[in-house]
Amino acid sequence: MSEPTTRFQVGRREQGKRLDRFLHGRIPGLSRTRIQRAIKERVELSWGVRARPSTPVQAGGTVSIGYTPLVEELLEIEIPVLVRGPGWLAVNKPSGVPVHPVNRIRENSLIRMLRRQERHAELRLTHRLDAETTGVLLIAENRETARSLSLSFMRGLVHKEYLAVVRGVVERDSGNIDLAIGPARDSQVYVRLEAGHGRESSTAWKVERRFADRTLLRLFPRTGRRHQLRVHLEAIGHPILGDLLYGRDDGPYLRLVRGEGDARADDDGPSRQLLHCARLEFPDPSGEGTRTVQAALPSDFEGHEQE
Repeated sequence: MSEPTTRFQVGRREQGKRLDRFLHGRIPGLSRTRIQRAIKERVELSWGVRARPSTPVQAGGTVSIGYTPLVEELLEIEIPVLVRGPGWLAVNKPSGVPVHPVNRIRENSLIRMLRRQERHAELRLTHRLDAETTGVLLIAENRETARSLSLSFMRGLVHKEYLAVVRGVVERDSGNIDLAIGPARDSQVYVRLEAGHGRESSTAWKVERRFADRTLLRLFPRTGRRHQLRVHLEAIGHPILGDLLYGRDDGPYLRLVRGEGDARADDDGPSRQLLHCARLEFPDPSGEGTRTVQAALPSDFEGHEQE
């Protein structure tokens, strides 16, 4: 193992605790799945035993987590710029690109690729889209503009419209989903949420088109909870087509994070969740009225809009 970057001393009261539970207590922000993977790859124990998730820790011993150098080949993906304004720009986010550095993706996150593309090191995110979600994303060119746009999102001054292809035929033409969102209590996936408890959340929707076994919906989130649209649509029985986390059990997502082959191998649906931020309307940070930015549906929606 390379030179350890983090060491944890085992206290007397922790004697005999499972190694994965010991580390989860010290690093609560990581899921048990990620901790168990790290144990297999880069954890050493001072008492000379091979590290396994179930290994009991010994009081007075040291658990060392080694640093694994990150090797990342730079991708040259052009990020389409939709509109430029004073101190900001709006881009059409492609699918499969996380907006900020996460896990083993650093330089190939959208914000870092865009900084290289625009030759502007001060570009800042003002809101987020999931890695698989496409569409309008607002970027600030400086700290002041980032603060102004972020406050507009926080205060509910930004009107957001999404398009999603969902499973099943939605019978009503429009409606509202007013369901609180909180952590999923019976899931092994720590990022998973569920409707019915937690923070109040509201989404309006209307049908754009109906097909034989799916529906194209336009969605209007009135609150900005994480995974809100995905959770709300699962709750009403119409999960987003291609979503690996919602509308199914934990299995496919756990296979994905464990790197156990193709998580969609048994799925004849799309290769990503069909969710697209189609339109944003927001106060111009310069104070010059309201701006509207739209992004056309990406091509991968087309094959799933068939009778």
